[in-house]
Amino acid sequence: MKKLKVEKRNVGPLDIRAEVTSINVEKRTFDITWSTGAKVLRSNWYDGAFYEELSMDPKHVRMGRLTSGTAPFLGDHNGYRVADQPGVIESARLEGGKGFATVRMCAAGIDPEVDKLFGKIADKIVRNVSVGYRTYSVEKTEGIDTKVPTLRAVDWEPYEVSAVSMGADQGAGVRSAPTFHEVTITHRGEIPIHDGKEGQRMDPEELKRQEEAAAKQRALDLKAAQESAALLERERASGIRSAVRAAKLDEGDKFADKLVADGTSLDKARALVIDELAKRDLEVTTVQHTRVTGVEGQDQRDKFVRGVSAWLFEKAGTGMVERAHKMGAKGFEKIELDGGEFRGATLVDIARMCLERAKPGSTRGIYDRKKIVEMAFRASTGDFAVLFENVMHKFMRASYATQENTWRRFCGVDTVSDFRASNRFLNGSFGTLPVVAENAEFQQQEIPDGSKLTVSTETRGAIIGLSRQAMINDDMGALTDLVTRFGASAQRTIESEVYRLLNLNSGLGPDQTDTDPFFHNASRGNVSTGAALTVAAIDADRVHMAAQMDADANDYLDLKPSILLVAPGNLAKAKVINASAYDHTSTDAQKPNAVQGLFSDIVDSPRLAGNRRYLFTAQKDAIKVVFLEGSGEGPVMESQDGFEVDGTQWKARIDVKVNFFDPKHALTNAGQ
Repeated sequence: MKKLKVEKRNVGPLDIRAEVTSINVEKRTFDITWSTGAKVLRSNWYDGAFYEELSMDPKHVRMGRLTSGTAPFLGDHNGYRVADQPGVIESARLEGGKGFATVRMCAAGIDPEVDKLFGKIADKIVRNVSVGYRTYSVEKTEGIDTKVPTLRAVDWEPYEVSAVSMGADQGAGVRSAPTFHEVTITHRGEIPIHDGKEGQRMDPEELKRQEEAAAKQRALDLKAAQESAALLERERASGIRSAVRAAKLDEGDKFADKLVADGTSLDKARALVIDELAKRDLEVTTVQHTRVTGVEGQDQRDKFVRGVSAWLFEKAGTGMVERAHKMGAKGFEKIELDGGEFRGATLVDIARMCLERAKPGSTRGIYDRKKIVEMAFRASTGDFAVLFENVMHKFMRASYATQENTWRRFCGVDTVSDFRASNRFLNGSFGTLPVVAENAEFQQQEIPDGSKLTVSTETRGAIIGLSRQAMINDDMGALTDLVTRFGASAQRTIESEVYRLLNLNSGLGPDQTDTDPFFHNASRGNVSTGAALTVAAIDADRVHMAAQMDADANDYLDLKPSILLVAPGNLAKAKVINASAYDHTSTDAQKPNAVQGLFSDIVDSPRLAGNRRYLFTAQKDAIKVVFLEGSGEGPVMESQDGFEVDGTQWKARIDVKVNFFDPKHALTNAGQ
């Protein structure tokens, strides 16, 4: 009896295409055919091109996860966060050599993104799903007519289903995944083709016809696989030569030629380039923080940090950072965006560079990319954690600075040193000076007390988890997406809070310490008689604001409105009134416009509705957005090595509070 060859390998999860069948919109469910066991052409480093076939024999499929009622339905194969799970596989079964399942999505209204996805599935825009699975034992059979073998999975486990725009095609291989597992490969000889009935061979002529058709298809598949392999080989060779050239190694062509000829993978080649640089560094006596010729006041470390940061900005897309620079946002006045010599380096490459700079030779012989990233984040003397945090912080602040907002156009900004209420005093006035008679003494006059107002701030924030898997996959988009979302969210938080408070009490603002709202005519004299938006009504608003007096009611403040805030429906009319030379709201078309150019800015926001309008002075003292000193008037980040997530946790926070401050500098009119 011929002994079978058996070997074991570590492989990651795989996926194959499946399809959506019936849909129940009311129950938010749909059925899928998740496998037919059909052959799929794949390739890997071990076998090259091969056909993979999944046995649909119930004895060969581990159905425990899919039939448990808890297996996830994901937005894609990378959606491993609980928050990213849109649905669950309610039931699954094997029947007639196929795999079927019923998927249920979460109820409508819970998650807008899930509603969009289910809508596209129900509308038959998204028709494909892909099942993720692991193989534990396969039988390898050499091809009869070609050199393409068949690997038939006889022990495998489906564990999740994901929505995809396109399923795995014939050229697809192993997908990146967080874990690998051992699979047993059993090599068998040629197996004759049967018609499905045990012990019965097909008719010779039919067998010959099928073999010829199969041979023709396999030849086409093999050609496609060979072309794909050739493309991958060209990309590998080109990547290796680029890495060697970027490192500026002596005799670089010979070093690159050897790596290409040895079949070294691109990732390993990059690691070997770093090793070679470290080896040569050890042969030369170096001094830390050597000054760079021609760059006054800047040492090697600064140059490295600035260069790598510039490449990471460039790698993730510089558009948002450039906009922040052009806007003159704080922290972006001087920023480099040319990656230069670091262009092309992966995050793992940069992590290795940082470790080698701190301790030459520390990563020699280490090719586990996850370990390199872990070492870089935990190193007490390396630059990687600080450098990466700085880049992520910049992206967050750029997103914050470039997010559209209107509050800065009519609100002032203030800072406080801590979270306690801080006092702000408005001085009183003398009133009129008394007459001094001839030879009479000047009378001493005390400065009267003014009014006291207070401002304060508070903290808002969240913890963001950035996985090492994304770093290993060199996915800068995924890494920057989270922090840019937070930056935009921080800006929207201020915008929403300003209008939320403004809309309280039917548009009269929040209650003050005297229990009256911020806009209150009897208490504060800042509500004018309701009137539609006309030249005459705006002029009446102006006169009403001009009547405001100082804290001791000794003199008029002579305040003038400079900023008008309206709902979007009144923006066009307000602009016409402000710009026209004549009063078009009057029956006399030649009547001069008394308020032409009164407003330096007219603001509108969909967060306002109706005809109510607000007038603010140029000093912007009515509403103060108060930040904590040292935060730079924006969100900040702090990082720590992750415990709850396999990566790094970033605490993103913003210390800010909206304070309705001085009511004399604003006025409202309910309109008509």
